[in-house]
Amino acid sequence: MESKKASFLKNMIGFSMVTWISFVLGFLSSPIATRLFVPEELGKVNMFFSYSGLMSAVCYLGLDQMFIRFFLNPPSKASRKTLFTYAIGVSLAASLLLTLCLTAFWQRLSIGVSGAPSVGIFVCLCVYSFSLIMFRFLSLCYRMEQNALLYTIQGILQVFITKLAYLSVAFAGGTGEHAILLLTLLMSLFSLTFLVLQRRFFSVKALAQVDKPFLKETWKFALPLVPLTLLDWLNNNVSVVVLNNLLGLGAVAVFSSAVGLASTINIIQTGFNTYWAPYVLENYDSQDGRFYTVHRLMACMLTLFGLGISLLQTPVFLLLGKSYRSSVIFFPFLFLSPICYCLGETTDMGITIAKKTYWTTLIFLISSLLNIALCYVFIPRFGMVGGAMASAGSAIVILFLRTAIGQKYYRVLPDWRYLFITVGLMLAASFGNLLLNDLPLPKYLLLTGLVALACLIYRNELKTLFSTGWELAGILLGKLKRRKNEEESNG
Repeated sequence: MESKKASFLKNMIGFSMVTWISFVLGFLSSPIATRLFVPEELGKVNMFFSYSGLMSAVCYLGLDQMFIRFFLNPPSKASRKTLFTYAIGVSLAASLLLTLCLTAFWQRLSIGVSGAPSVGIFVCLCVYSFSLIMFRFLSLCYRMEQNALLYTIQGILQVFITKLAYLSVAFAGGTGEHAILLLTLLMSLFSLTFLVLQRRFFSVKALAQVDKPFLKETWKFALPLVPLTLLDWLNNNVSVVVLNNLLGLGAVAVFSSAVGLASTINIIQTGFNTYWAPYVLENYDSQDGRFYTVHRLMACMLTLFGLGISLLQTPVFLLLGKSYRSSVIFFPFLFLSPICYCLGETTDMGITIAKKTYWTTLIFLISSLLNIALCYVFIPRFGMVGGAMASAGSAIVILFLRTAIGQKYYRVLPDWRYLFITVGLMLAASFGNLLLNDLPLPKYLLLTGLVALACLIYRNELKTLFSTGWELAGILLGKLKRRKNEEESNG
């Protein structure tokens, strides 16, 4: 019988496959994109992602998180089909309404993306954000069913068409506007295709089960999350928006290319977060210290990954075009945001379990205001480095606020040592990389020493990870051997 650790790790790896393949495709496409697109043109695509992400986030209305929370136990007498149909239907209707409202501001929006008024850019923004909403809910269905195979197939296809849009336009000598147009077309066709393939998840007739208790319970959970989506977007994009306003699209492209490289840590984060939410909601009544074990193991993996990539920054940045390599100086700061977010997922479960979502909104409000303030203080003085420092600072604030409040409702941590160790090591690497940028030998000695120190501190967690991985490998080999024997006996 599979152990609980091996089972958890197997599922996490299964849900991480999308991120692994996304990383590989991004790793291959980034050198091409940064050499064929000048920073100003690539900056247009990055701003398009930022604005379309904001539009779709607003239209979720917190219903995507509501769907996750009530998937296992739908409120009132509703079925899962009712829950999904209602959530995606209301969100898509909100997208259409938002499109109508934004038509009065189409020039301002298109200028924010491409630097010039364009009806085509505005239409692409609306269509792409509508498609993102469909994809979000359709992928949640596979995720909450814990169907790693179909979730992976769907995610890989989505990543593939995104990278295809970049590369095909770049090779053809196209502009940022051309990439945006192709990206929108492919994403809309992709979402419509899966809407048809996954039609079993929804039914208009199922909406007959929607009653007052259903509406009361779902919106009581979802409404406090509506401002949270805006605040989350601000935390992730305020640096890019401020850089665009103060330094232009070229700075946006250089900064975003570094963010893209730092997002390699999503190899760990995304697969974990995807599986973690349903796992917590299913096991919080009898977790037996397992959540703390997961917290320690995640702190170990995130820290070593962040420090390891920081140490290997020179060969990594050689992949980018020369115009984009200046971001190496602030590269490690950008790891802190995904690291803090992922660690916060292992400490703040009490907020979701207790259905106290207003705390999450308040936490992100504080962080967003701090992020904006830091951007306007640091960016004029330090340029792109200031944007990275502001992002890191707000991420650390979110982590500790989420942990403090989450522990109030559901205690997971006996102490906060792993939070301080992880944040402390990454801050040391970030400031060391910045201050010793012109002294390569001391810089790499410092980064090497930090990696060695992390291995020493996390030696017990590393032993657990290796032993669990070995156990999982044995289970998989045993299954393959049994399957081979069965085939031989049947043959």
